[in-house]
Amino acid sequence: MTAISRTKTKLWVVASDTAASDLVTTSPYSSTVTEGYITGEIKSYSKSGGDTDVESDPVFGGYVDKEKPQSQFELSFEIVPSLEKAELWEEMVYGSDTATGVLSAAASRPADRAVYIQAEKADNTYPEGWGFNNCNVTVLDMEHNADDNQTKNLTLKFSPTTADDVTNYIFNSFSRDTDFTGIEKLPRWDGLDNN
Repeated sequence: MTAISRTKTKLWVVASDTAASDLVTTSPYSSTVTEGYITGEIKSYSKSGGDTDVESDPVFGGYVDKEKPQSQFELSFEIVPSLEKAELWEEMVYGSDTATGVLSAAASRPADRAVYIQAEKADNTYPEGWGFNNCNVTVLDMEHNADDNQTKNLTLKFSPTTADDVTNYIFNSFSRDTDFTGIEKLPRWDGLDNN
């Protein structure tokens, strides 16, 4: 049995609505090269939320079940930023002055992001892939101890569906796909519908 290894995991943070089939593997994330995967900076990631809750309300003669809206998903990343690209995480949260390229907290908040994660077996076959769309960056915490590297904690939230009831969360296991070619086999966001 082979577990999902960190050496067999790739992550992308790209512009919202970017299709998995448009991803490339040549450049780390930047505001201008949004299709590249992230190398060597993310220490851990987690997904939570998306739960549904049905509340049974007692009435005369029985109960009425009231279904509450599905909760938002939350993605959390622990990041050990490299000095060469450290400013890019701040740019995701605070934006930048596009005229000069100088980071500015007063700049308008950048657009939502899409996040992709790809995991593979040790023999490079039958990976599993996840896609999260319309993720809103909500928190970027920073910690730096003298005896440790600087770390950043990034939190993104996204709704289970769009206003048109199209899912913002897709996943696929390619274990039965004999011609797998990569994360790009996930469906395109613009090809999904609300059925």
